Amino acid sequence: MLDNSFVAFLKSSLAVRILISVLIIIDGAMILKPILSAYTDYIDWRQSGFTEWLKSLGFMKLLDIPRFLLGISLIFLSLFMINGARIAWAFALLLLAIIAFVDLKVAEEHVRQGYFSLGLCAALVIFWKLYPHHSLSSAGFVAVTCIIALLLYSIFGTLYIGNEFLPVVKDGTTAFYFALVCMTTVGFGDIVPVTVDARVFTVTVIILGITIFTTSVVYVVGVLAKGTKEIVRKRFSYMKNHYVVIGSTPMAVNLYQALKKRELPVAVICQESHRSHYPEKDNIVAGDPTDSALLAETNVRQAKCVLIMTDSDSLSTFALLGVKSLMDSKSDTKTVVLVNQESNMDKIRLLHPDMLFSLSSLGSEVLMQVLCGETISNDSISDMLLNKITKS
Repeated sequence: MLDNSFVAFLKSSLAVRILISVLIIIDGAMILKPILSAYTDYIDWRQSGFTEWLKSLGFMKLLDIPRFLLGISLIFLSLFMINGARIAWAFALLLLAIIAFVDLKVAEEHVRQGYFSLGLCAALVIFWKLYPHHSLSSAGFVAVTCIIALLLYSIFGTLYIGNEFLPVVKDGTTAFYFALVCMTTVGFGDIVPVTVDARVFTVTVIILGITIFTTSVVYVVGVLAKGTKEIVRKRFSYMKNHYVVIGSTPMAVNLYQALKKRELPVAVICQESHRSHYPEKDNIVAGDPTDSALLAETNVRQAKCVLIMTDSDSLSTFALLGVKSLMDSKSDTKTVVLVNQESNMDKIRLLHPDMLFSLSSLGSEVLMQVLCGETISNDSISDMLLNKITKS
């Protein structure tokens, strides 16, 4: 039994993610080892003390700074990848691609590691489906960490080659200012790189800044939007005896406002282009109102009434058909349909909605009764709204 469980674990997606994360940690350690050992060759921490040895790590070559941060970042991202975080997968793929390119094209002494990183890139691309999790907390944490790492790289790199700028960068405040200007691609031009190394360094900051900022913002916003939709969908699953308004016509919007004023539970389905007609933070779902899956999300089976008020009679007809397909014989949900063209009244009546009315016919009937001095009662209004519908 234990052997079967172990075999099942080895075949699981978690085992593959753990294996890939371990390989990425090894890759990161391979990047860090020559950098750290290069300084321990000169300073022995057992003789000089740990503090002095740690200080010596700050005097890195120009190319050692980004490699050191890349190695640390890979190890850090691999921990999030075990849980299947998509943003960690995306950043790890980007960093591995950068490492592979640099090792294979620039730093030829690291060719073997370049091929190892390239192989890990291929593995991440092949097993991309194993990283489906979108979490706002992990996305924000990873994004902020990458931005901080880039900021540290930019600041320390600027200080390290400060003599190669005009004017010379000597303090951390100026280095921080120049780092932000480069990362955000503002480029005031008050600090200019005057050597090849300084220009290459500035280009790397700009490219990494555009990549990390764009990826982080787009991903976090996407996760936030998806999280908002999930919250709305969960609200729908708990709604019962509620009203569902389909459409975004003035009639639909006014009816929605009237229901909210009476503090009645209401959900809205409207097209994406008409989402702005309704409040931002409410039970609104945007999409195709004829989609059965979308209608099911609003829990129309347990709704008290579904009010179909679109600006197209054909769209309303298909929406009504979708609502009817989700109902069973025991359903008490009422259906109300607004007809835009009088000529379509008889056609939509064949689908047996509980209430069918046209604003033009209703308005003319009410106006005629007022002109003729007839009394308008609740019963007469109900008769006009029901429009003599009978169920077969």
